[in-house]
Amino acid sequence: MKERLLAHSVVYGGATILARATLVVMLLVLPFILTPREYGALSMISAIAALVGLVLPMEVSQGLARHYPQAPPAERPAYAGSAWWFTAGMMALFVVVAEAAARPLNMWILGDPAYLGVYRVAVLSVALSVFFYFLQNQFRWEFRTREYVVLSLVFSFLTLALSLGLGAVAQAPLLGVVSGQVMGGAAAVLLGMWRLRTSLLTRPDMSKLREMLEFSIPLVPASLAVFASNYASRLILNGLESLQSVGIFTFASQIAGIGTLAVLGVQAALVPLIMAHHHEPETPGTIGRSFEIFTVLALTLCLGLGLFSPEAIHYLGNPAYAGAAPLVLLLAPAVVGMQMYIFAPGFAVAKKTTWQMAVSVTAAAAGVAANYALIALFGVTGAAIATLLTAGLFLGLWFGLSQRLYPLPISWLKLALLAAAAGAAGGVGLWIRYPNLLVALAVKAALVLAVLAVGIAGGLLPRHAILATLRALPIRPRPGPVPEP
Repeated sequence: MKERLLAHSVVYGGATILARATLVVMLLVLPFILTPREYGALSMISAIAALVGLVLPMEVSQGLARHYPQAPPAERPAYAGSAWWFTAGMMALFVVVAEAAARPLNMWILGDPAYLGVYRVAVLSVALSVFFYFLQNQFRWEFRTREYVVLSLVFSFLTLALSLGLGAVAQAPLLGVVSGQVMGGAAAVLLGMWRLRTSLLTRPDMSKLREMLEFSIPLVPASLAVFASNYASRLILNGLESLQSVGIFTFASQIAGIGTLAVLGVQAALVPLIMAHHHEPETPGTIGRSFEIFTVLALTLCLGLGLFSPEAIHYLGNPAYAGAAPLVLLLAPAVVGMQMYIFAPGFAVAKKTTWQMAVSVTAAAAGVAANYALIALFGVTGAAIATLLTAGLFLGLWFGLSQRLYPLPISWLKLALLAAAAGAAGGVGLWIRYPNLLVALAVKAALVLAVLAVGIAGGLLPRHAILATLRALPIRPRPGPVPEP
């Protein structure tokens, strides 16, 4: 499994990096197209898309992930087809209801009748995003990595080009951006459906659908709790402050989200491999070492994002978004931390979805309470602090219980020391007053490299793992000329 995990991680990670490159471009350009208030409205649309994607399909894709890899090959299309048709039916219902109640829902979500046209187009974007992620995941369950990469890049680059292009020329920029998302999503969904037609067009099997839903339905409250943890800050900011505050917070969150590059490649590869190989004796060790390695990479990347964001926004961004810069150092580890649960697969392996629900609900409740209290006291900064505290609580509870079900060998003390070093470096880096830009960049770079060196010196990021990653890259030297005898 170790070799497959590394190879798949490199492939998925490469696709993720390219896809995230489109996000970086979006980050640099969107603030020049949208005002912070419009950016806040776009963020609320994204929040609703995430909510719909969790609730209406009832997490059936997670049930598919649990049963598909271990099913006999002849039965796998029935699982995939049943999950697909169920998802399609639920999303068709969503579109009909959401369009019929467009006016009141638009006022509840966006709070401005001028955004009614944006809302109507966004409904289609939400449905297409649910279809896209289902199709993308299905390529993972079938271990079709090449097609996963192609679909991801088609979606990312088409959405980027169309959203920015239409946003730049449209009289209503936000409507242009959302329309571009619909066009890019539609193209990717049609491509994915065509490539997966053998699996998706299989006649639904109600017994297999029931089997998947029995596994996935208990995950819905847990997923709602995760949604609350991820989006409570934006929703509460929208209620207590304004869409402009939501826009500033979201811009900082998007920059912080670049830190997920350290885990998303492994995340895409790890879940199907764990489900197929969790019973093998070497699997826990592989997962534990992977967690340590990627914690080092994630903390280093988060520190870099937090330290360099003030300069990046000042020199490359829109001054209207300057308030986002100090938030990144708090939000980057929070965003990454909420994704690191995939390294603790005990709940899924033992089918203890109620435990997963309990952890998620507890963290979400604490997060909502923290957001209300801290936003009232500190505004947007309070939202960032609450997000970090919520992520820490969630990750601690998740690993603490998962270790009882599927224990992993992890060097917790070394990781705690590394996290403390990263926190100290971040505080020092932002506290210092620099005489000029070059000094600031040099000192901050030295702090980031120092934390990386701590991880290497502590054995959390061994040199042989770095060399193995390089060897797994799909690059091979060309054979040299054969010497003549």
